[in-house]
Amino acid sequence: MKIAQRALIVFLATIFSLGLGIATISAQTLSAEEILTRVDANQVYSAIYYEGRMEIVSGARVKVKTMKAWAEGEDKAFIEFTNPEDRGTKMLRLKDELWMYFPSERDTVKISGAMLRQGIMGSDFSYQDAMSSEELSELYTASISGTEIREGRDCHILELRSGASGVHYPRRKLWVDKEHFTILRGELYAKSGTLLKVLRVLGTLSLQGRRFPSVVEYADQLKKNSKTLLTMDSIVINPSIDPGRFSLQAFSR
Repeated sequence: MKIAQRALIVFLATIFSLGLGIATISAQTLSAEEILTRVDANQVYSAIYYEGRMEIVSGARVKVKTMKAWAEGEDKAFIEFTNPEDRGTKMLRLKDELWMYFPSERDTVKISGAMLRQGIMGSDFSYQDAMSSEELSELYTASISGTEIREGRDCHILELRSGASGVHYPRRKLWVDKEHFTILRGELYAKSGTLLKVLRVLGTLSLQGRRFPSVVEYADQLKKNSKTLLTMDSIVINPSIDPGRFSLQAFSR
């Protein structure tokens, strides 16, 4: 599972670094493909653990969810919610399959079909967002459309397009920090050109030579006055994780 602009996804969970042996190349000379490759490089890790807080805003109403999350590789992720209202609710991803466990009903539900478009725990992050793990350079063709200051940082503006089937957002527009190659803003579009979601990275941390998005705002543009703010704390890159953490057998305990 990848974090930050993939979410959370988990969400976002998804993620950025300060240079991986090619820092001597001037950012001004990089092609769109090279910039996107460096963005992807910042998102690669073998495992991650973090504690998170989601503030889900809908009009004047704000709901707060807290969680612990573990992820390993591209196809294993486990989230356990810890706020009193949802304590013990869990989410497990194994490759292309996703399950939720609800302790009050002692019921495990497989998330599939139309359910994947719903927001996780009522947030602006959908289950589809949580399932996305491919590197951007594998899915999209990139071009540079300009430069702009975002969050006080000089950014490249990348236009991404994909013709691959099954891609949830066939078009993306990214603002990439020229120095750190972090995504500071992203706009996610449908094939028709309709703007679906906007993400903003509002805070980052430097961890093990990586610039990691620690505060991410995600806003579903098809909802009125809706946004979700994800804050990640206690982040550990490449921790040792018990393999049993990602088993269905232990999921409902």
